[in-house]
Amino acid sequence: MPRCVILLILLFLWAPLKAQDWDIWGYGKYLGSRITGYLPQEDALVDHQLHLRLNSRWYLSPRGTLAMEWRLRAFYGDLPGKLPGFKSFVVSSYPLTDMAWTLADEGSLFAYAQMDRFFWDYAADDWQVTIGRQRVAWGTTLVWNVSDLYNPQSILDFDYEERPGSDVLRFQYFTGPASRWEVVMQPAGKKRQRSLSLMGAFNRWNYDFYLIMAWQREKPVLAGAFSGDIAGAGFRGEFKASGHPQPVDLEETYLPGFVNLSDGRGADVQMTLSLDYTFANSLYLHGEILYNSIGVRKNTALLAFQAQKAGLLSAARYSLFAETAYQWHPLVRLDLFTLFNPDDRS
Repeated sequence: MPRCVILLILLFLWAPLKAQDWDIWGYGKYLGSRITGYLPQEDALVDHQLHLRLNSRWYLSPRGTLAMEWRLRAFYGDLPGKLPGFKSFVVSSYPLTDMAWTLADEGSLFAYAQMDRFFWDYAADDWQVTIGRQRVAWGTTLVWNVSDLYNPQSILDFDYEERPGSDVLRFQYFTGPASRWEVVMQPAGKKRQRSLSLMGAFNRWNYDFYLIMAWQREKPVLAGAFSGDIAGAGFRGEFKASGHPQPVDLEETYLPGFVNLSDGRGADVQMTLSLDYTFANSLYLHGEILYNSIGVRKNTALLAFQAQKAGLLSAARYSLFAETAYQWHPLVRLDLFTLFNPDDRS
């Protein structure tokens, strides 16, 4: 771990002893799962997950804040020992340092701790600077965020409400109540992991718009998003166009002699459209579609990890989402959703 990171951690731990302007909070939860038909010759995969989170803030001044957030997870069941690449899949990877520590790794048990937020934020009048591991949220749709270049969101990771952070330098300049400019730079040891982005946000016709230009994975990127409503129903959309993934982008997930997401040429175009509506009795309906120009039409499960490495939210050409929910009680919400690939019906 870099010495500067260790120094900041020690400073953060020492600060509450010397000052009163700090907050600490967190939560714990349990998630049980049963998966069928994922691995050959397996009837079902049963797993248990314990998730603990600890968040803290140190308010250095009226304008400056230092933040640290930890994620501790323990998995017990079939997946840790039977699914290849499970550990690298659940532990978030970062170009500079993962700031993750394995607590247990024995057969069916895997536990780790990771710092997924660690940043300094300073705000003054109409500008703001944030340095460190943080969340840069540029998406508008509710299931798949293809325009969220630094933290793309997938519904399959529904147990991670906070979403992964990114090690970036972020500058924001606010030009109005609903308009701003943002510049985000991500340093990295490897050239292909560095990125630089410019985002402009504005409001027209009662719709919010984002336009993004970036250099990411050594390729130019053009992206955008919008959000508004049609007759009281939420209407959102996003798009992203970039160069075709290369074998080096897939890292250890590349499969020689098989179909890979790096096969072919041309641009990689991803788009999402989302529509949702809440009735007076609190019944909620939501539908969304994801299009991926380089997605495959069969055996999408085999390329799930590869899609993640390539920065794709799905390996499929088309993905459909449907959800219905009902607020049965102020503390109880019933939610049912389904994902469907119309090509291979998975």
